[in-house]
Amino acid sequence: MGESINLPGKREKGGRMQYLVTMDFVDPGPLLPPDQLVGMYKTAVLPGHEALISLKPEGKILAGGYPVGERAIAFIVEAASPKELDSLLLEIPFWGITKTKVTPLQNFEERRDQDQQFAEQLEQSLQQ
Repeated sequence: MGESINLPGKREKGGRMQYLVTMDFVDPGPLLPPDQLVGMYKTAVLPGHEALISLKPEGKILAGGYPVGERAIAFIVEAASPKELDSLLLEIPFWGITKTKVTPLQNFEERRDQDQQFAEQLEQSLQQ
């Protein structure tokens, strides 16, 4: 399958990219009866925590956690393609009750090299 999406950053080992994923839990609102809230926790939230925990030893989630005091999650995923990432996210049980944002990451070394090249080109243009 050909790569048609131009994502920033260099592919990591084995052609894998790293993505910063943030998931903000959607407020169920005051109209959700307590018994339905308990059901949502038992069928989506708690299994979602377990799914994330199991993805870390598999090497799919590199790091992450819960911002203190927020109803949100932030983690770094390593995936071979946007399709693989999408499949992984869809398998997290609370995906349907969160607002998800995905940001492709560029590695430190590549960005350093890119900025160094820019600085050198700028310096050369100033000397002309």
